[in-house]
Amino acid sequence: MKILKFKGKMPLRNKIIIAFIILIAIAIGTIIVLYSTNEDIRNWINVNVLGKEVTEEDVATIKIDSDKSQFIFALDKYIGILCNGKLDFYNSYGSNIHELDIAISNPVLSTSGEYVAIAEKNGQKAYLVSER
Repeated sequence: MKILKFKGKMPLRNKIIIAFIILIAIAIGTIIVLYSTNEDIRNWINVNVLGKEVTEEDVATIKIDSDKSQFIFALDKYIGILCNGKLDFYNSYGSNIHELDIAISNPVLSTSGEYVAIAEKNGQKAYLVSER
């Protein structure tokens, strides 16, 4: 078996490349740590570097009447609002995608994944609603 001898000299070009890679790794690590820990820096990077800016016009909204008694819950990837015997489902864009008539005056709600159980408190009626 032949033993290879290391001459001990590295070309200047390789030293510069290794130093550059180490500096870039340190800079990326520092930016990641600062982005995850400092909210001011995160906001500055989001707006000036990544171009993320959320304005009021960009956000999806759902109109809710505060005068009425409403029950709001999350169902998998939808938002459900039960009000006056009507159950409305909204998607992530704030669009009403489905509407059900539910004859319950005083509801009790429970959700699990893509299912919601709606029952009348101290009553006889119960509904099980699925996303499918």
